Amino acid sequence: MLKKSVLFDLDGTLADTSVDMCNALNVILKKRDLKIVECKDLKYHISRGAVGIIKYASEVNGRSIDSSMIRSDFLEEYSKNCFVETRLVQGMSDLLKSLERKGYRWGIVTNKHSKYVDKIVKGLNITERLSCLVTGNMVNEPKPAPDSLIHAMCLLEEEPKNIIYVGDDERDIIAGKAAGVQTVAADFGFILDRSEVNSWNADNIILQPAELEAIID
Repeated sequence: MLKKSVLFDLDGTLADTSVDMCNALNVILKKRDLKIVECKDLKYHISRGAVGIIKYASEVNGRSIDSSMIRSDFLEEYSKNCFVETRLVQGMSDLLKSLERKGYRWGIVTNKHSKYVDKIVKGLNITERLSCLVTGNMVNEPKPAPDSLIHAMCLLEEEPKNIIYVGDDERDIIAGKAAGVQTVAADFGFILDRSEVNSWNADNIILQPAELEAIID
C-alpha cells in the first residue's frame, strides 16, 4: 500500500507557539505604556500574522496602534525569544512517533518566516525527522495561495493525491484544495469560532491529533 505523506501547519497545529508570541508582544506594549494582552485570548489571532496580532492589541487598548510603528520591534523581540515556552501541541508527539513507526513521511508548511521556524524546529528537536520544511519566505505567495504546498510536493517528489495537509485556519484548507491535496482541519488549534470550521469544507475535521491516524490508515 502506498504510504501518504503528512504535512502540518506550524502555529496552533503542530506546535503551541502562542505564549512566546504573546510575551514578545507584551514586552513591546509595556515599553510603550500600553495595555498588555492575555495569552489565552491572543492565540486566536495568531493565524493572521503580526498585523492581526497588533490589530488585536489595538482592540484591547481601545485605540488604533500604528502597526508599522511596533511591528518591527515586536518581530525583533520574538526572534530573540521564539523558543522559550513553545511546545508541541498535546498529543502531537505521540502522533508523530506513530507516523514514523508506520513509515509515513511528515513535514511542515507554514507562512511563518524561516528565521523563526528554524529556531523552533531546532528547539523541538525535530529537524532531522522532517522530510520537508517550507516557510513563508520560500515562495512568492503565502497561503491561501497553493505555492507553498506545491513547493512541498516538489521537495517530496510526491503527487497531490498522496499528500495530506493539516491546518487550523481556513487559509490552510483553501491552499490545500487549490493544490489538490487531502485537507484536514485541526479543530484543536488557534480557532476563535469553532462553529465556522464546517464551513471551510475540509475533507476531514479532527478534534485531537490522534484522530488523524484513522484518516491516514
